[in-house]
Amino acid sequence: YTDSYIGDVVVQGTLENQITGTTNWADVSTTTLTGNETGPTPINFNGVFTYIRFKTTANPNSTVPKILVRN
Repeated sequence: YTDSYIGDVVVQGTLENQITGTTNWADVSTTTLTGNETGPTPINFNGVFTYIRFKTTANPNSTVPKILVRN
């Protein structure tokens, strides 16, 4: 869900058992948002990961109120 967010949202995954400062993350999927999206923007990906995280290229404060993960 976004509210005028402009930038990329990157889904990253890792197969490591613990998350530390040296954890290797791999980009799984990237989507570019223009700020004109009016509803949820789905990002679909396949894979087996121990952990996933979401990275943004712009400050998401107040423009990305939530990220919903469904598996």
